Order: sequence, then C-alpha cells, then structure tokens
Amino acid sequence: MSNKKIPITLLCGYLGAGKTTLMNKVLSNQEGYKIAVIVNDIGEVNVDAKLIADGAKITDTSSIVPMTNGCLCCTLKTDMVKNIENIIKSGKFDYIMIEASGVCEPMPIAQELVQIKNGVLDNVVGVVDAARLVDEFAGGDKLLAKDKIGEEDIESLLVQQIEFCSTLIINKKDLVTEDEFKKVRKVIEVLHPGVKIIETSHGDVPVSEVMATGNFDFEKVYTSAGWCKHLEEDEIEDEHDHEHEHNHDHEHEDHEHEHHHDHDHEECDHDHHHDHDDDDDEHNPPHGEEGHKCGCHCKHHHHEHKHEGESEDEYGIGTFIYYRRKPFNRQKLDEFANIWPKNIIRCKGLMWFDDEPEMAWVFETSGRQISAGYSGQWLATCPKKDQEEVLAKNPKIKEEWDEKVGDRMIKLCIIGQNLDKKMISAELDNCLAD
Repeated sequence: MSNKKIPITLLCGYLGAGKTTLMNKVLSNQEGYKIAVIVNDIGEVNVDAKLIADGAKITDTSSIVPMTNGCLCCTLKTDMVKNIENIIKSGKFDYIMIEASGVCEPMPIAQELVQIKNGVLDNVVGVVDAARLVDEFAGGDKLLAKDKIGEEDIESLLVQQIEFCSTLIINKKDLVTEDEFKKVRKVIEVLHPGVKIIETSHGDVPVSEVMATGNFDFEKVYTSAGWCKHLEEDEIEDEHDHEHEHNHDHEHEDHEHEHHHDHDHEECDHDHHHDHDDDDDEHNPPHGEEGHKCGCHCKHHHHEHKHEGESEDEYGIGTFIYYRRKPFNRQKLDEFANIWPKNIIRCKGLMWFDDEPEMAWVFETSGRQISAGYSGQWLATCPKKDQEEVLAKNPKIKEEWDEKVGDRMIKLCIIGQNLDKKMISAELDNCLAD
C-alpha cells in the first residue's frame, strides 16, 4: 500500500439542499479516481446510498459505505473513522467522499477527519438551498411544516453549515428572484466573508471545485467566520458613550475562540440540537493567536486598538461589537435570552459573570438557539508571576490592562438584519451586574 495520503471531501448541507444530486454528478463526471463513498442517513434505511448508486450508475456497491441511525458529527464519529481507516487499508481507492446527513454540523466531523493518519481532508463543501435561505433569513415559515425539527435548530444548522466550509455552493438559484438571491448572498458574505462561493441551479458544479482542491485548512476555515473576523478587527463602539463603564481609552481583541460543542458546562441553553464532547480532540477550534497558559490554565491574547466600527448594507444586514468591562448578571442574561431579538442571525464572543469572576465564558447564538460555556480562566486570576511574564512579553496587554478587572471583558460580535444597535446595547446593558 502506498504511503500517499488519501484525500477526503466532506459534503454538508441541510435536508433537501442538493447534496445527493451534487454527489451523483461528481461521481458520474470524475476522471481517473477510484472513489469510495460514505453516506450518512439518520433513518434506519439509507435512502441516499441507493440514490447515489442508481444515479451514478455504480455497479460495485462495495465502494459505498452506508451509515445509518445517527449523525457523523456525534454518535457515529468513531464508526466513521473506522470505516475510513478500513477503506484506506484496502488499497482499492484513491479518494473518499463523505455525504453527511442534513442535520450534521461540519466542524465536529472535520475535527475527526484531520486526525486520520493516512488521510487528508481536502475540502469541506457546504451546500445550501437558496430558497431555504430566503425563507429562514427573511422571516418566513412556510417551509417549517415539512421538517421534523424546530425552527431554532434549522437556523442554527444553516448558520454553522455556512460558517464552517472551504467551498460554499448556493444551489437552486433558479427558485428565487434576483433580488432575493442578492440578499441571501449578502447574508452569507457577512456570516463567512471571503469563502469561495459557487452559484448553481441543479448541482452543476465542476468536479475540480469539489475534489483535489487543496482548499481546506482547519484554522483558516474556523477563523474566517464573520463573527471571528469582526472580533479580530476590533470593530467596537466607543466605551465613553456609557457612563456606567470605566474610563478606558483602549479597546480589545478577542481572547478565546471556542465552540459550544467543546464546553462541559452550559448556561442559557435553549433547544440544543446536539451535544458533543470533543475536549480530548487534538484539533479543537483554534484560539486566534497562541495564548499563554500558566499553571491554572489561564489563556491570554494580544490586544490591538482600533476605532469604533459598525457596518450595514442596502439590505439592512449589518454587524456591530458590544463591548463592556462589567460582568453580566447570570439571572438577568438568562431572562433576556428568552426574549432574544429575532433579527439577530448570529452572536458570538467572550463574557464573564459577577458570581464567577475567575472564569471566562463563550456566549453563542445562531438564530434563537442560545448557549454559553466555559472558556478558561482570565489572566487576572493567575499568579502574579505568570501575569508579569505575560505582560512583559506583551506591552499592549499591559497598556490596556484595567486596574479593577484586569483582562476581564464582555465582547460580542452581533450580526443581523435591521439591527437597532442602541436598543440591543441598552437591553444587554440591563443584563449587567449592578
């Protein structure tokens, strides 16, 4: 068997987006590859496996591995890895394509795939239905009656499938108007700026855009999400507009980038779709920049000062950064989570609570699905010696260090439509500790 690593393409996308159609067209038009296909279906019967075999006219069905009664992003992760390792050991194939079920989240799958020794994750392809996006992001609900899962789950999945991919295919373009499509594209560009986008109507995508692209890099894909970029760019409002805040002339960059599937504890948890335990993964989501870790597992990151930023386009799709140095009150934030503004598509960032001042938390929403989880301890809680070591190496951190709260902060990137920045900020201010 050759020592050459077998490339892998992962297809993700919501139910009915067109993944199977795309898979069939790729398999029917690819040249020179011996492709093994893993097909995931949450039901007892793997319908997609048969559709792929029939559609691509595959006579040797041993090249298709059906995986049923579960999702690759959670219950079937271990089985998926075993199947891939067996495919590689067989020496019969030189490419692997995976079609995840419509309710899978791509990042946990990618975390497993990048650890396979004799395989390499070449491309994560997100397939989205233009009509579905118009409906979900325009406030409609006519498609919900066809689904077995709730609105919150759909919104969350769509956002995560858009954010975590190296290639995004907007399918079924012919089913929406030109203006609707422009709005959908604007939403996508805010959620995942710079992602490679392919527009199509019937899954007609060149094989070269799906296979052997060399496009995937875990850290690059993770940190290219809109919320992450906005936090790194430090587009924050002027804190001097708020009398209740400390007098502070400098703004801060994000400390930690985590994902709620990697947290052991959760608060403000509303209608989670899946729970995953990836704490032992070698490829947990990156933290933006390398952070210092002291004995108490504190982490801290470089800060930069930039001016206030807020953006909105002609479709009313915009972003802003909510930044405070005071902590949230846990009960107040939980109560506000129950009436969370529906026009916020995505919100993610770092925060702290007054009843647990030593711990940093990641706050995250996708649509109306809300969660929060531990991210580590603040540098301010580390021993003085460790603090001095970090501050000595990072003069900007020292310059921006707050005498009362150290590096503690609330910093949330908020993405949505027709956002009333002042009202949302005031509502979040009402959740701050007295």
